[in-house]
Amino acid sequence: MARSDLLRRLFAAHSRGDDRGFRTAAMDIIADERRKQHSLLAAELEHALVRDLRPGAADPLTLRPIPKARDDRPLLRLTKPEWELRDLVFPASVLEIIAEIVIENRGRSLLASQSLQPRQRILLIGPPGTGKTAAAHAVAGELSLPVAVTSIAALTSSYLGETARNIESVVRFAESTPCVLVFDEIDAIVGERSKPQDHAEMRRVVATVLQLLDEVHGESLLIATSNHPSLIDYALWRRFDEVIGLSMLSDEGVIALIDLRTKSVPRSFSIPKWAAQLKQLPPAQIEAICIDALRRRALSNEGEITDELFAASVKSWQRRQASIAALSGNV
Repeated sequence: MARSDLLRRLFAAHSRGDDRGFRTAAMDIIADERRKQHSLLAAELEHALVRDLRPGAADPLTLRPIPKARDDRPLLRLTKPEWELRDLVFPASVLEIIAEIVIENRGRSLLASQSLQPRQRILLIGPPGTGKTAAAHAVAGELSLPVAVTSIAALTSSYLGETARNIESVVRFAESTPCVLVFDEIDAIVGERSKPQDHAEMRRVVATVLQLLDEVHGESLLIATSNHPSLIDYALWRRFDEVIGLSMLSDEGVIALIDLRTKSVPRSFSIPKWAAQLKQLPPAQIEAICIDALRRRALSNEGEITDELFAASVKSWQRRQASIAALSGNV
């Protein structure tokens, strides 16, 4: 039988949602059973602990079940952060706010000792491709938290009251599992209640979100993004601790982005020249062109990114955009 202190550690780690601590305690129990020459039991416990891991897979991000919709679809996807703050190009004012939010959440215990809370309900607004989702990932990376991205398709339901219940389920999950909970395109869920086409179900959803935002507690951050902030119910704005606006990059910002994305390889192309041509594009599209240039260099005989090679990436992107525009015009 496992020692009582090991069992206490195991249960305490589970109740805290400390997955790494849980696995460490479990492995210590297995080692203890082996020391007692309970080889069969130790082997069975070890198999139960690792049987759902794919070969080479990392430790699971949580031991808690992911909330699901009525049709058994997961309501969110839990991943490791895909971006770090140093990977992003934002105006200094935006970087300053993000840094403050990170510092506050790292100092949560100190703030709590003085009956204060960090900013943990954040709204990111701006046109598509300006880095809203990437910013949420960067905050998670700075705080060493997983990212829980909600699924709009799974959250919304035609069943009466089901959408509100789904939203409550993901927020309750975040309360018990430290993470950065991301509501992408929140305007698609909680539009302005005074719109003529509004109905009782929409009002119920908005009321649920307002209540949940008021009650948010724990170590998780809730970050919502919106491409259309004018569609968000006014009462919702006041529930966020911070609203951060992201926009197109300045001329200097475009130069910095191209430099950041291509500095890993030799290059001879004129960054200022191309930055001047691409400055009207969202950062995500500029980044896509840079990645295409990196691929072309890797697959060609070129030892560096030249102006000709970068021009080919720009032309390829322009052709894709023209095709998309033509297809969308025929829809």
